[in-house]
Amino acid sequence: MCQLPDVIGFSVGDAIEHCQAMGYTVNILVTRPVKEISGEKLRVVRFKLVSKNKGELTVVYEDTKKGGG
Repeated sequence: MCQLPDVIGFSVGDAIEHCQAMGYTVNILVTRPVKEISGEKLRVVRFKLVSKNKGELTVVYEDTKKGGG
């Protein structure tokens, strides 16, 4: 069984570096809420294994207003 990268909550840059260090290439999928937010930082909310050494990172903009951090 292969070891998957544990990158939930990482910034997108840190997550990519961590995945590459473990031998994975990754695609990035950005999701957005219906209403626009002013976030600038992307955070990883999911890692999905696509094939043996390839994954998909789902990332969202970090909301720092109204309880977002």
